[in-house]
Amino acid sequence: MAKITLNNVTKSWGETHVLKPMNLTIENGEFVAILGPSGCGKSTTLFLLAGLYAPSAGEITFDGHNVGRVDARDRNVGIVFQSYALYPNLTVRENIAFPLRFKAMDKNEAARRVEEAAALVQIGALLDRRPSQLSGGQQQRVALARALVKEPNILLLDEPLSNLDATLRITMRAELKAIQKRLGFTTLIVTHDQIEAITMADRIICMNNGEIAQIGTPDDLYRRPANLFVAGFIGTPPMNLIKGEAAGRQLRLGQAALDLSSDRSGSLTLGIRPEDIALVAADKAALSGSITAVEPMGREVFYTVMTPAGPLHALEYGEVVRHLPGTSVGLVCKQELTLLFDQDGRRIADLHVNLSHRADTRAAELAPAN
Repeated sequence: MAKITLNNVTKSWGETHVLKPMNLTIENGEFVAILGPSGCGKSTTLFLLAGLYAPSAGEITFDGHNVGRVDARDRNVGIVFQSYALYPNLTVRENIAFPLRFKAMDKNEAARRVEEAAALVQIGALLDRRPSQLSGGQQQRVALARALVKEPNILLLDEPLSNLDATLRITMRAELKAIQKRLGFTTLIVTHDQIEAITMADRIICMNNGEIAQIGTPDDLYRRPANLFVAGFIGTPPMNLIKGEAAGRQLRLGQAALDLSSDRSGSLTLGIRPEDIALVAADKAALSGSITAVEPMGREVFYTVMTPAGPLHALEYGEVVRHLPGTSVGLVCKQELTLLFDQDGRRIADLHVNLSHRADTRAAELAPAN
């Protein structure tokens, strides 16, 4: 295990600044995900840790030792690439053992490590095959075993599951997390898949345009996004975001006016997750509208509602379509689940919108549509 620290680390190619000054600490044994869109700098960060790139400025330390100019082979880092990068002319056994060629090690000890790494990822019976004889999932396991055989202090994973089908990704997510907890490696996974990051990582580093937008637990990023980028990027389906103007204790959104929990003025953006909106009878809510689209999704139904504030999306759990297109509905949400962002895109922690039932009525959901 190793504690990783980045102090004002940057990476540039000529005038192109790929990574802006980054300050980051990853604790011993922590499982951290770097999440973000293509081109945000997440893979560059991983390659800097692996030693494949040298930082343009700043300091990278493992357990307090500066490794910024240390060769990749001397960092005791295991890495799994998106492409797996297996040697087609070598057997599985030889592929797994390849990193040990650079270590002064007894052959019996090397053989033991290969057997243990293969058993850990459940490919012990495939050691004499070649990569062309393996499925994509099996090749991914070989690449993981090859990274583990070094008994690294740090394990780096670069989009390791992106080439697998959906069912196998679910299996491998669980297995990777179990292996990491069992062995205790400090682990960093780079991914653009929110589900991978949320289900596997202790903390998530959300990046945008070469810098960190927010660091926190999956719940932090989902429920307490620091800014509009994180709010819009995290969550499927994405958060409803509507721009408006505040004056006193009122927020005007299009043709709608909603009450604020405290005085405010200026431009604000309201954010509400679709699953936090409940659809009720139109006369029971402060905000109502007409359903314009209905999308059954198996275990839930996704609705688009045109309101005076603009279109809003709502997600209802259950298989039954309860509201047909053209139906008038009210939209309600617990006040603490409404988020507001200032004109610079930063979340205002203690400000909310009152999007509840009308004060003079009792909530009553619409009867199922015939």
